[in-house]
Amino acid sequence: MNEFNTVHNVLIMDTNPVLVAGISMLLQEDGSVAAKALTVSTGQAMMGDLLVANIDPETDLIIIDPCQFGEQLEAVMDIISAGLSKKPKYIAYCGVMNAGDQEMVRSLLTLGFSGVVSKQVDLQVVKIAVASVRHGLVHVEQAFAEAMFQCGPAIDAHPIPTDRSRKCALEAELTEREAFVLRAVAFGKSMKEIGHELDLSSKTVETYKARGASKLGLRTRKDIVGHALRSGWVTQQ
Repeated sequence: MNEFNTVHNVLIMDTNPVLVAGISMLLQEDGSVAAKALTVSTGQAMMGDLLVANIDPETDLIIIDPCQFGEQLEAVMDIISAGLSKKPKYIAYCGVMNAGDQEMVRSLLTLGFSGVVSKQVDLQVVKIAVASVRHGLVHVEQAFAEAMFQCGPAIDAHPIPTDRSRKCALEAELTEREAFVLRAVAFGKSMKEIGHELDLSSKTVETYKARGASKLGLRTRKDIVGHALRSGWVTQQ
C-alpha cells in the first residue's frame, strides 16, 4: 500500500511540441524518472493520434491538459489505460482555467487526477507536482486550493471548526483504515478503487468512510476535500 516513489515513467501530452519537450527535459534532469513527450493534434484527429501512439505500457504518470480534450476526456483516459499494465496517475496541466474554477478542480479530483496545475505557473511547479505525486500526495496549485477552501463556508450550512488543536485531537481518534479511506476519498478515488487497494468490499470501505467522516464532523465529499486541504493531506504550491 505504500505508494512512495512508485512513479518512474512519465508521459507528457499536449498540442504544443515545444512545451512537451521542455517539460520532458526538465523532469529527466535528476535521472529519477523517464519522461516521454507526445504531441497530439487538435480536434477529432487527437483520438486517432492516441490510437497509434507508441505509449510505454509501464507508464505510471500522465501529464495532460484536460481542456484540450473537453467532453472526450474520460474516453481518452480509457484509451490510454487500456494499453497500460496498471492504472496510471494523472496531473492536469490546464491552459484555460483560472483560480475561480474550483468546480473544475473538484471534477478532476473526482475523476482521479492526482494533481492540478495551471500553465501560467513556472515549469518548476510542474516538477514539484510530479515529485508530490511520486510520494503518494495530491498536488493542487495554491490558487486553486485557496479558492476551494474559501468557497467551503459559503457552501456548507455548518462550517467545520478549524481550531488546530481540536482538529489534531479528532484526527488522532481515526483508525489507520479510516484515515486511509478518507485521504483516498479526498484524492478522488472511488469506493471500488479503495477497496481494491485494501482488499475490502466497497460496502466495507463505505463503512470506514462513514465512521471517519462522523468522527471529524464531515458530511459530504466537499467537506472531506476541504479538510484534506486544511490538514496538509493535499500539497499546495
